[in-house]
Amino acid sequence: MTNPLDANTILENLDANATIARLHRDLTIGLPAPAPAASPAMFYGLPGELVQAADPSTEADPVGVLVSALSACGAVIGPGPFVQIGNTRHPLLIWPLLFGRTGSGRKGQATDTAEIFLHHAGIGYADLCVTGLSSGEGLIERIRDPDSPDDPGGTMDKRLSVTEPEFSTVMARAKREGSTLGTMLRQAWDGRTLAVLTRNAYRASNPHIAIIGHITPKEFRMRLAEADMAGGSYNRFLPIYVERSKRLPIPEGVAPDLLAGLSGKLHDAIKRARQIKRIALDEKARALWSTELYEEFTAADDEDHAWTEFTRRSAPYCLRIAALYTALEARAHITAADLQAAAALVRYSIASAIFVLDKQMRDPKIDRIRRALDQAADAGLTRSEISALFSRNVPKQTLDELLASLTATGQYETFTTPTGGRPSVRYRRASPDEERRNKPS
Repeated sequence: MTNPLDANTILENLDANATIARLHRDLTIGLPAPAPAASPAMFYGLPGELVQAADPSTEADPVGVLVSALSACGAVIGPGPFVQIGNTRHPLLIWPLLFGRTGSGRKGQATDTAEIFLHHAGIGYADLCVTGLSSGEGLIERIRDPDSPDDPGGTMDKRLSVTEPEFSTVMARAKREGSTLGTMLRQAWDGRTLAVLTRNAYRASNPHIAIIGHITPKEFRMRLAEADMAGGSYNRFLPIYVERSKRLPIPEGVAPDLLAGLSGKLHDAIKRARQIKRIALDEKARALWSTELYEEFTAADDEDHAWTEFTRRSAPYCLRIAALYTALEARAHITAADLQAAAALVRYSIASAIFVLDKQMRDPKIDRIRRALDQAADAGLTRSEISALFSRNVPKQTLDELLASLTATGQYETFTTPTGGRPSVRYRRASPDEERRNKPS
């Protein structure tokens, strides 16, 4: 028989702050890895303009729209522009793998929103769009070299833009015994000739294939095997966590005049980008890369965590993205600003990998609040603004518990700002020094 609770204990249990604080103090439970927070720096150049124009008209995550647009632009530009890393030629191919929860991730909306500009740009993007990756042989067949000038099955256009809304199916197919899909994907990311020794012996020289995958974090963890990570099939992808950015009961879509104007601008930018060949770093970009970014994006090369296996290609991805920003501005030299924008996106990708591969139990509401607070930075958010993240549908007691669980870890804090009357109480991410002081012992 349990002992009866005294009045003080009952009152303590009813207070969310006291309950959560005691839980963290006694059990030293910390929060799981945070959801990544977007930096404004990544929304740069023409791709950033597309995202900004589309954002009011969709629930899609702006980062998901951005990477989908970058991937599609890289595909339609073609294999002409490239960035050289040592003796390796890197095409401007971006392979985003969008992670979002079922229903609330809005993964499909993100890609659809980006592609609407490509479809209206009059550059033949629809002809490049395919789905249904099933085998390495099937991929080669789609863009194989013609056997003769009269061969109707071959093509000299090696561009493809592949969207896989059920990427878990692709992962399952790649694991089948005898499957060549994983090998072909690795070669395609490098832009190398695709070929398998089969009876038909088809080959696809100079492939230029972009892939956009959609999957939930849970599905990815279930499908993933350590051998897959070590083999490098999935570190060719740029992990990007997405979630619904806002609630729009009746999204209106991009206004026709805005769509026409930006699509025309995109048409001109892609035509100019196709004329560029090798893209190099200018003097300031070389200094930034050599002294800061190279070390940052290769620092985890000797680590063996799951997320480091997933982000092994952070350094080349940074240069590919920067070069793509550069090409869309009709330039042949990457500037420091191009690099900074690319670096912000790669940092978001690394944070996505850590978040997705964190196996701790998660509360989606906590994740959403943390992400919003991280993006708000020092300005923080009021309780009312936090409630608005859930359309004010979260009960007061539940919101009390959520906010108390955040501040109890020491990672987040409350502060007040003057208003001319009663001070406004706000929540924000604690500074590193303050976080150490606040951390429960």
